[in-house]
Amino acid sequence: MTAPQPKTGIGGLIARARRPDRDEIESLRLGVPYWFVVIVLLGFASFQIWMNPFGFSDLVQRYSQDVSDLLITGPYFYGTEGRDNVSVAIIDENTLHTLRAPWPWKYGDHARVLDALLQYKPKAVVLDFLFVDSRPDDTLKDLIGEIGRYKKAGVPIYFEGGVNLPYGENPLRPEIAKTGVPILDPNIPINAGVARQYNGTGECFNQKPDADGTCPSLALRVFRDVYKNRYKLAHINDMIELVWGTRTAPENKWITHSGADGSRHSCFEQMNALRRWYLAFFNTQAVKSPCPYTAEIPVDALLLTPDDKDVVKMAANRVIFYGGAIEAAQDKVYTPVNSLLHGVFVHAMAMDNLITFHGQPYQNAVTVRGWPVDGNLVQIFAVIPVILILSWIHWRGVRRKRLGQVVRAPERGAPVEYFLEKTAEKVWHYLAFGLALGVGLVLTRSAGLSVANWVEVVFVSVELAAMLLVGVPDSIWGYLHHVAGGMPRLEPAAVPALAPVEERAS
Repeated sequence: MTAPQPKTGIGGLIARARRPDRDEIESLRLGVPYWFVVIVLLGFASFQIWMNPFGFSDLVQRYSQDVSDLLITGPYFYGTEGRDNVSVAIIDENTLHTLRAPWPWKYGDHARVLDALLQYKPKAVVLDFLFVDSRPDDTLKDLIGEIGRYKKAGVPIYFEGGVNLPYGENPLRPEIAKTGVPILDPNIPINAGVARQYNGTGECFNQKPDADGTCPSLALRVFRDVYKNRYKLAHINDMIELVWGTRTAPENKWITHSGADGSRHSCFEQMNALRRWYLAFFNTQAVKSPCPYTAEIPVDALLLTPDDKDVVKMAANRVIFYGGAIEAAQDKVYTPVNSLLHGVFVHAMAMDNLITFHGQPYQNAVTVRGWPVDGNLVQIFAVIPVILILSWIHWRGVRRKRLGQVVRAPERGAPVEYFLEKTAEKVWHYLAFGLALGVGLVLTRSAGLSVANWVEVVFVSVELAAMLLVGVPDSIWGYLHHVAGGMPRLEPAAVPALAPVEERAS
């Protein structure tokens, strides 16, 4: 009785697809070509990075950015040049209590604070208040007069404009807008309640658009005006990736915070490095600082003790953001390194980044030959060298198995040979991971791409290595060729057996 002949045509293809011959596939998979391994890995990596399945890419990027700020960049590699040139003047509950003042303040009260700041000759002052309500206040003329004094002194002063106001109000009271004071967009992008990025552009209001038809966001406009003769501001393709420092300004020694036990603690309490790293992964909130990175000037000290040396240091020749920290305002955000902070500190940190990086902040997109390139595309190009190396290592191993070229030295035992083979394999894999890190660091240093936008390359490399360890590309190759049919069975070349000991001896 003759054996049944394999089916041909569409019927045979469907039959082989439904009931594959595993032995045939095992033979065919040894013939996988190098280019096929590369294509499979590149396709998987591109899908993982570009399509962001289950939000994996976003989670990896933001988590990596947070860890970097909290444990690496913030405490060790982020400079203090920006911190030494930016301050925040704050009105909080303590200010209202000390001055016995109600809230909201009159325009004349704000004028008093601005006048006090002007005495220190700051580089610029940015008001983080929205003056949009046309409420009756006979001290409005005092604020308008103070704007005139700033212009006369040559100190830039900026007001924020309301965006998407519910009843069509003017972005700034017309009486103030008529002075010609620059009106800036105060919007801050928040991701899951955390401020990690900063807009590159915003509403123009009374600004003249740039050549590309856009207007810079708040911090970028102030930086460009104040530091135009010192640093050249890079073109921001999309958003700035904020780097948050962890070393609180030394002038903040007056700030204390309440601990879990209700006792007061200083902002400068030290934590053991090992404990810090452990808590960063298992109890992140315990590592985050409740104190701001930027020097904070209490407005009551500014008005009542103007000669205090710390007040003088924090106010003189600095870019000052003047805002409120009133609990009822609910203007708070989390940062990668802080517990809740008021929104004015985000603008201050963006300015800090611009100064520290000399106008070349980290971005989530880069420019290649004048064209902006999305961070996802950059990551795909960055992972290609890793794919080429991993694929070559894997293909060489499969090829040796197919050709039967695994030769063991007679003086080495099987366990030693296995150990050496696995060690060499891991060394090559770690070389590929190191290459991924190297490519990312080059992108950071030369192109200004943030850690958040290339670190996924390392995570994807781990996934690719796992795919190769279980033989995914060659299994796909073997299955597809088995289903297609007509491919000859690939037999490994025979390895010559060693003669018996007795024969060799004779």
